[in-house]
Amino acid sequence: MTLVQAMKLLVLLSVMLTVFSLALRARAGDFLYLFREWRLGLRAMVAMFILVPAAAILMANIFDLKGAVKIALVALAFSPVPPLLPRKQVKAGGDAAYITGLLVAAALASLILAPIGLSLTGAIYGVETQVSRSGMAVTLGLTIALPLLLGVLGQRVLGEGRAAAVAGPLSKVANILFAIGVLALLVALAPAIGKLLGDGTLVALVVMSLVGLGAGWCLAGDSRDNRIVLALASAARHPGVAIGIATTSFAEAKLAPAAIILAAAINTLVAIPFLKWLHKHES
Repeated sequence: MTLVQAMKLLVLLSVMLTVFSLALRARAGDFLYLFREWRLGLRAMVAMFILVPAAAILMANIFDLKGAVKIALVALAFSPVPPLLPRKQVKAGGDAAYITGLLVAAALASLILAPIGLSLTGAIYGVETQVSRSGMAVTLGLTIALPLLLGVLGQRVLGEGRAAAVAGPLSKVANILFAIGVLALLVALAPAIGKLLGDGTLVALVVMSLVGLGAGWCLAGDSRDNRIVLALASAARHPGVAIGIATTSFAEAKLAPAAIILAAAINTLVAIPFLKWLHKHES
């Protein structure tokens, strides 16, 4: 196993731990929260899977982006899991329900909408696509469904109090693993990333992140905490899931992992100041 492969697995492990730690705190009704509150759910899906992909396509039209960057933008736009979850929102009961419901609804929406969106994008840009619902289902099953199920089982075995106590440290470990994995991949893939720079790539990635933050903030409803969650979920998607989508959907995806890691790093760098600014202006 190469270093790059090991770091990819580390990034995937981080998303699984993130979802698992969330499920340890979740209540039974949380999983279908956005189906019961369908208006909130619909607005969230519009932000994540219509406005952000539209921004990705717009950026690709404005700038002469390389094929791998286009693939990265689209794969990230259709990935359902944010790499960072704000601690305060996860700990609060109602907001935890929104986050859990968002993960479930976004995973299902991704499975349905991503093949359509990826095929259309491939047709628009002349990139050969091999969209595999089964491949996407496996990726989403391993990164979302399995850790959610294990988290629910873990909560029943440990009890709500102990499960919640375990969830906090696990979430911190997941964030550390994510940071290590992404930084290591940035270093290991630096030569490939260097080939992708130029032609407005960095500007396009920053603008796409800002569009995601704005779309999520505006469409999440009146709850400030839910706005923060959806803004993050719309702007910063998990690179592990995006790499899985890209490599199972596009024939020309050799440089896509490098572009996805670059995009994910920029997304995170944009999201962190956003969170700090919100915390500073919290009332």
